[in-house]
Amino acid sequence: MMGSSRAIAALLASVLFASPVLGQPKPPTDQQKQQAGDLVKKAIARSQAGDHAGAIELYLQAYQVIPAALLLSNIGSEYQQSQKPVEALKYFCKYLESDPTGTSADFATAQAKVLQIQLGNKDVDDKAVCKPPEPPPAPKPVEPPPPPVAVETPHRSNLEYAGIASGAVGVVSLALGIYFGYKAQQASDLVTNWPMGMPWPADIIQQMKDGQSEQDKQIAFLVIGGVAVVTGGVLYYLGHKRSAEPTERTVLVPVVSPGGAGLGLAGHF
Repeated sequence: MMGSSRAIAALLASVLFASPVLGQPKPPTDQQKQQAGDLVKKAIARSQAGDHAGAIELYLQAYQVIPAALLLSNIGSEYQQSQKPVEALKYFCKYLESDPTGTSADFATAQAKVLQIQLGNKDVDDKAVCKPPEPPPAPKPVEPPPPPVAVETPHRSNLEYAGIASGAVGVVSLALGIYFGYKAQQASDLVTNWPMGMPWPADIIQQMKDGQSEQDKQIAFLVIGGVAVVTGGVLYYLGHKRSAEPTERTVLVPVVSPGGAGLGLAGHF
């Protein structure tokens, strides 16, 4: 075991101290070599046990004793195994900056490229693996949405409304005319179909008067209804032809007189 430990220490010393020593013009002393070598051996043991954070701490302590460039690559490797790509790339690039042709230069270059790709920099140049990634392109300005298109809703003119109202009055009047015609027909059928030889009802005169009145109402409402429907159609047609909303105001007035019935159109234009 003693021979094995000495072999490991000799190997570490030959590899570690063959690389450049930064910021230290004087060669390390034997005591510094021993101290750094012990720290490196402990770091390797921690790394093999899966304690990469402990290994990093020991490598950093060794680097404080002897700032050998190879330690930077080892620290980058430990950070990489700890799933910390930003820190790993930092130390691999520090190593390449301090010893670009060192024994671990190819390894550090390959790992830096892998880490750049992992961090989202897809276009990595092998000769510039430590170049910071290009900033993402500035987002294109968002164009404002087009102004809403005004949809013109048609406006009915007063003539159109008057035509609709006239038509509605006409429909109601025709319905009433039909109703009173039905009542008048019932009274007429009563007189026409009364059995011969049978006495008339005591109110037969009143029923005949009521029948006549209902017939008069039938005629009046049918006339009003017919005129109103025709008038409404004409008014609606004239109003619909106008492109601009007119200013006229019209009122449809039914007129019933002893001599007949009809509709009056009143208002101003």
